[in-house]
Amino acid sequence: MLPSSKLKEILGRVYDGAREGPGDDLTAEEYENRRRDFVFHMTDWEDDLKELVELFEKPDQHDEEAACIFVIGFLYHVVPHLNAAGRLLLDEIGDPFAPVDHKKQP
Repeated sequence: MLPSSKLKEILGRVYDGAREGPGDDLTAEEYENRRRDFVFHMTDWEDDLKELVELFEKPDQHDEEAACIFVIGFLYHVVPHLNAAGRLLLDEIGDPFAPVDHKKQP
């Protein structure tokens, strides 16, 4: 399913609001390319999201094998898109769940 133009429009405005325009480090063309990529990475997995909602709302209608295949596929497909969208919008997102190396802390 293709994302609606309204969804793509609001996601583009989200990008604009967070990035506040091209700034000094990007040309207008580079900014538009990144904006387009952000919208793509936020919408390419729309069908996966609908399937996840279905699984969450009706877990009893899915057998373990089908759910396992779906969840693994979801993670392989969606997480990279979210990582890419996060980098495009926020430059860098740390991993708050990464193990802490206490030996490196002061």
